[in-house]
Amino acid sequence: MDLGLDGRAALVTGGSRGIGLAVARALAAEGCRVALLGRDPETLATAARSVGDDTVAVTADTTDDAAVRAAVDEAAARLGRLDVVVNCAAPRATPGGPSGLAGLDDAAFLANVDTKVLGYARVVRAAVPHLRAAGGGAVVNVSGMNARSTGSIAGSVRNIGVVALSKNLADELGGDGIAVVCVHPGLTVTERTEGDAAYAEQASANALGRPVTAEEVATAITFLASPRAAIANGAVVTLDGGRPGPVFA
Repeated sequence: MDLGLDGRAALVTGGSRGIGLAVARALAAEGCRVALLGRDPETLATAARSVGDDTVAVTADTTDDAAVRAAVDEAAARLGRLDVVVNCAAPRATPGGPSGLAGLDDAAFLANVDTKVLGYARVVRAAVPHLRAAGGGAVVNVSGMNARSTGSIAGSVRNIGVVALSKNLADELGGDGIAVVCVHPGLTVTERTEGDAAYAEQASANALGRPVTAEEVATAITFLASPRAAIANGAVVTLDGGRPGPVFA
């Protein structure tokens, strides 16, 4: 299937590793010119080289609105346009920590929301003029299955916040031809967890009975970021291999 991405330009935040880097590679394989946004210039440069010689790297902390605006404008200028935004930049989830009120760290809670929810909003806000100038496009916001489970107050709130943000953006921007989708990866094997037998066993607790890889998640995101998937505007898509039990209507 021709996804209609050849010659388009995409910005991927959190693109230096993990799902973000896998998404950047998948988009590039479909003919997209790609810009990676992250905080560490050296890591970004290495990641950009692994995606392709013409991949752009722009530096910003998504909690800094001025830096985000400058980085997004630079990416659009260097790519010549902007058609796709994929938001992956978020604090690393740390399972096993305190989950209840007694262990709730206010600063960590606010940092999670500032980076993953408001950070995504900052990036989209900066990107919208460029997306409109290109005649529309797509935004894919990467959330997570903690949005549908308890066990981590910060994890649940930051992820359900991304869902609410995404639907608000879908309603607001759909008329401009900008489709906004939220995706929920589950435990996903990346370069950081590859070869970790304990993690692989935990990640296999889905209906498929095997771990989901970053490359598989990236394939689904690439489709959702394409013009072919515009009618998914406002959707929330799970990419966890199927959590046994719950029914989500």
